[in-house]
Amino acid sequence: MIEKEKAAAAILRAQAELEQALFELEKMPAFDPKRVAFSAHALNNYLTVTKGTAELLLSSLENHPNPQIRIWLQGLGHVTDMMRNTVSQLTNSSAHGEVNLQFMKWDLAPLAKRACDYYQRVAERKRITIIFEAPGDIPPVWTDPVAVAAIMDNLLSNAVKYSYPEEMIWVGLRSDSTGVVCSVRDEGPGLSQEDQAKLFQQGVRLSPATTGGESSSGYGLAVAKDLVERLKGELWCESTPGAGACFSFRLPVAQDQGEPQSVTRSSE
Repeated sequence: MIEKEKAAAAILRAQAELEQALFELEKMPAFDPKRVAFSAHALNNYLTVTKGTAELLLSSLENHPNPQIRIWLQGLGHVTDMMRNTVSQLTNSSAHGEVNLQFMKWDLAPLAKRACDYYQRVAERKRITIIFEAPGDIPPVWTDPVAVAAIMDNLLSNAVKYSYPEEMIWVGLRSDSTGVVCSVRDEGPGLSQEDQAKLFQQGVRLSPATTGGESSSGYGLAVAKDLVERLKGELWCESTPGAGACFSFRLPVAQDQGEPQSVTRSSE
């Protein structure tokens, strides 16, 4: 009960701050670049309310007979964390041109499984099945888990967008001599050599069209690659036209790193 009261109090505080932020936002001129950091702070208040509400509901519905309720709420918390991370980076980048990463020892399998559970709900609109496979001996990685969640979100989002109805998506983990590899493979139209040469470029839309009319900004893969590289890893694609695509990223295995580390890296 004490934890629920703390969560409710946190939501009330965030709501009060949000109301003040919205009042100030109404007085702001449109598209004022000097106010980006302030706008990001206001957005963060929105997300604080959302995350707090989701956590309160998870606690209140702990024994709910429908297990999907918890999956939905966990998915809400998952995407809220990613949005808060993006807002934080927007704030830091606008103020200092830097991005802050919080490195720690992390088990990648539960994170990847949670992302798959969330996107399975999205994939069901096209009757697509997501299969997650991971051996039990995957070592923990040294990474920023929120950044990894954003990478997973980009890759799974693309896989669903470009998969045809009633197809399958495979997500798998494996370890090798240099780290832990996570792969997302679909049965979509695949990529030509020309398209593969343009992968990971900002704002570039590739030849394949989404199979359900979904929108595509052309920035998702560029963001994913940038995040992977900041995590001291690598991202690559293997694809044959007409035979789908497989996007994989590798992260370093956690050594005896000690306490979590906050690392600030230039965004340029």
